Amino acid sequence: MESYSLFQLNEYVRRVVALNFREPLWIEAEIAQIRDSRGNQYIELIEKDEEGEAVVAQLSGAIWYRQFQFIKKKHGELIHDLLEEGTQVRLKCKVDFHERYGLKLIIEDIDPKFTFGKLELKRQEIINRLEEEGLMDLNKGEIVPSVIQKIAVISSSNAAGYQDFKNQLLNNGYGYTFKIDLYDGVVQGVNVERDTVAHIESIKASKTKYDVVCIIRGGGSKLDLSGYDNYKIAEQIALSQIPFIIGIGHDIDSTVADLISCLSLKTPTAVADYIIDRNMNYEARIEQTMASIHRASTALLRSNEIQLSAAKERINMLVKSQLADAKNNLELSQQLMATSVKTYLTEMSHQHERLSLMLDAHDPALIMKKGYSYIKKKGKLVQSVKTIKKDDKISIQLLDGSVESIVS
Repeated sequence: MESYSLFQLNEYVRRVVALNFREPLWIEAEIAQIRDSRGNQYIELIEKDEEGEAVVAQLSGAIWYRQFQFIKKKHGELIHDLLEEGTQVRLKCKVDFHERYGLKLIIEDIDPKFTFGKLELKRQEIINRLEEEGLMDLNKGEIVPSVIQKIAVISSSNAAGYQDFKNQLLNNGYGYTFKIDLYDGVVQGVNVERDTVAHIESIKASKTKYDVVCIIRGGGSKLDLSGYDNYKIAEQIALSQIPFIIGIGHDIDSTVADLISCLSLKTPTAVADYIIDRNMNYEARIEQTMASIHRASTALLRSNEIQLSAAKERINMLVKSQLADAKNNLELSQQLMATSVKTYLTEMSHQHERLSLMLDAHDPALIMKKGYSYIKKKGKLVQSVKTIKKDDKISIQLLDGSVESIVS
């Protein structure tokens, strides 16, 4: 049997490839890994099965320095967002086979529309699934406390957005204090799902009863934020009983995390301002309530003072009236008493006159004028002859004098 050297085989494969792939091709793949070496971009491309788990194809690619500069000039800084690990891309490539280095794709251009279309399709599929499972509005139903103090933050300690958020809260002009616990993780790339899901689970298991959970990062392009168009992150947020507030720096488009969370704001600073304003509004309501209570109590006291003053006037008038009535009654009583006494005295005078007449009628002198006399024995009146004996010495009283006599 004829045998071939490895070089001969590879040279044959190279000719076959060269003959069959004379023109560049557009291929669709996912970037698994990318590295820069002296301006050259070396990329590992993969394709996964329909479930998105197993890798069914893999091939290396390269963008040479000069071509990379051309692509960068054509697409601007967007090229850096497109050439990220985990990004679905459509690449214009020449198929190249080298006897020593094997098969490689020499990339000449990239189609941004394909990537964004894939992202939007994936995003819509996730939204549809969340709606079918009834998860879209669960976290929106959680009530944000009137006062927010205990805050769990999922972000990167190096993210400018997190620093802005923290500084805005801690340096507020109202003297509010906050407990901010950072759950540090990546906010961009293929590991966003891993870190964010793990942190949400840690927050749920924490002994700290957080008022809200904030997902914070400092903005970026649509591709930068695509990590939050993720079903597992959305599911964790939906099933959480803590209100989520998202501030990942988007200007127009909303990620799935934005749509499913209790509240979504554009920037980390906007999230901090919302928290401060909410606390301030609560304090203002308390102050308004206190002012209303003060006004009501002042009005009530004033009303009571008026009522007491009116009652005092009524009492004074009543007392004066009663005193006047009492005085009138007393004067009337005095008049009646004086009349009664006068009447009594007159009656007594008349009675005295009658008695005097009666006494005068019984005066012994008047009787004696009629010829009567009376006898005394030893100074006592003699009323019966039985009390007189022979030889008793008696005194006979006449009108004009008395005589002494001895009974014989």
